[in-house]
Amino acid sequence: MKNRDFITSKFENESITAPSSLSEDAIKARLEQGISANDVIKVNTNKKRIFMPLVSVAACVAIVVASVFSANAIRDSRVEKAVKKNTDGGIVHFTTYDELESFTDKIYDYEYKSNSHSIVDFFSKKSSSFATESAADGALSKSSSYSSTNTQVADVDEADIVKTDGDYIYYIDSADGTLVIVSAKDGKTELASKEFNNGNSDFTEMYLDGDRLYVLGTEYPEDYKKGDKTFVITFDISDRENVKRLDTFEQSGNYSTSRMVDGCIYVISNTFSFDKRFIPYCTGANGDYAKIPADDICAFECCKTPSYAVVGALDTDSGKRKNKKVKAIMGGADNIYCTTDNLYLSCVDYNSGNTSTVIAKYEFDGTDIEEKSVGRVKGYVNNQWSFDENDSFLRVATTASDKEGNEVNKLYVLDDELETVGSVGGYARGEHIEAVRYIGDMAYVITYETTDPLFCIDLSNPKDPRVTGEVKITGFSTNLVPVGDDKLMGIGYSTEENEWGEARNGVKIVLFDISDKNAPKILDTKVYEDAESEAQTTHKAIVINDDEDYLAIPINYYINTEYEFEELGGGVLLLGEKNGKIEIKAEQKFSNNVDRVIYIGDYIYAIDMYEDTVNSFRIK
Repeated sequence: MKNRDFITSKFENESITAPSSLSEDAIKARLEQGISANDVIKVNTNKKRIFMPLVSVAACVAIVVASVFSANAIRDSRVEKAVKKNTDGGIVHFTTYDELESFTDKIYDYEYKSNSHSIVDFFSKKSSSFATESAADGALSKSSSYSSTNTQVADVDEADIVKTDGDYIYYIDSADGTLVIVSAKDGKTELASKEFNNGNSDFTEMYLDGDRLYVLGTEYPEDYKKGDKTFVITFDISDRENVKRLDTFEQSGNYSTSRMVDGCIYVISNTFSFDKRFIPYCTGANGDYAKIPADDICAFECCKTPSYAVVGALDTDSGKRKNKKVKAIMGGADNIYCTTDNLYLSCVDYNSGNTSTVIAKYEFDGTDIEEKSVGRVKGYVNNQWSFDENDSFLRVATTASDKEGNEVNKLYVLDDELETVGSVGGYARGEHIEAVRYIGDMAYVITYETTDPLFCIDLSNPKDPRVTGEVKITGFSTNLVPVGDDKLMGIGYSTEENEWGEARNGVKIVLFDISDKNAPKILDTKVYEDAESEAQTTHKAIVINDDEDYLAIPINYYINTEYEFEELGGGVLLLGEKNGKIEIKAEQKFSNNVDRVIYIGDYIYAIDMYEDTVNSFRIK
């Protein structure tokens, strides 16, 4: 204190006023920018007082700096204790933005002072006979006079680029993101209306609920610093020729995916910021776009990047957004799986050196949504179909690498708290997972390298899952559809060997016999060379008509030689099963490509989203 009193007296006696640049806040700001105390002294030296004033100012700077660091040390210690205290089950909860800032400070120290890979790296990697199943098994479209979106879980709707109510078809023109509504009757269509987006936004997917249409997408502000926004626009479509916008909800980040359960839409967006003080935003109850409250933000305890997954829960029952809740979890999300009660978000952690998938479980009831637990499994998942919930157990299929760098596959069983209770591995070494389908106590896994093995895995004992059988075939399936009680239809790629190695060369359809879990068989295959289908990349492009026993997929044809690639138009395949063989019930071709297929009554409608064209044909 004597030194401090001396310096203070020198300032007073010599009438020296410390410049504003030496205030505590200014010093702190300069230190954060990497400017040293010496730099500050050189700028502010009073040339008339060469020695003592300089010593006085330097000493003052030292005291100010010391006080800043002392205050920060106390603050960081206090905040760190609070963060540790609020860590439960692998999730860090925050009560103030100070706690959040302290946590992100540590992330930035890790992220930008080391060369480790981060979670965000994964975002560039790598989406009757046809029986309706229970929610636990994964469900196909329910039969009706018109098709609905093919979903993973019963009573959990998924957004898509096309919907129908049996009288109208609603789709998004991918060329300019326009929402298009056409009437459809007896195979004929007529434009009802078009709804244009603004120049900085993309209409991506939609939900249809009576006279309400909910369109989701991403807005890209001209000022990139403000960050992208995910939006949900509510349209009143009671008059299809005069559509009205009722409400718009926004949240930070790029639109990733969503689910709709019992009148509530759960919207997931991903956001990343290089500003460590960035807080995700959302539309509040008063309509303002404001920061998400600190106590609605949490983080994976293992988080090493400042990315966020934002989860918005929106009540749609009134047509306008009445109730809402928005949560954010630092760490981001690359895949989600949703049941009627739980939402699972997963992200890949590369930081540990051994790739693993971190899974956060949310419980929800309408807009009430709370973090429940966090689990971790080795490897990465292929897509949402790698997950399945059954009798409170979560089953997860992953691909990882061993010490030699070879791909290895494993299937884990986690309990309600996401603790691993059982696992099985050792199958398809050197291959990776391309498709998974869970049916009751069985899992069917497709892996690929140069062949297409189907593995049967018995999950009847969660603590002791077992691989019971396998069968191999060339090519590989990316989607598996149950056919009756004892068959699976695989839709994927045919492959061939060329001078550069293995190459995809068309659409392959496979019919598997799974009646004996110890000895699955291949009953039949169909190959369409020089063709491709949206059904190879998304289950939403597969349509199931349970009443008429067919499966419909779009298909597009091309010529691909060493010198040219020429599109030859598209069409629709109607597939069935008869006496253990794949039955082609119809193959209808058109001059334009086909992205999606729907049915209304006896008519199939084939939609080219890019060319804004709808073709049709009658089945019977």
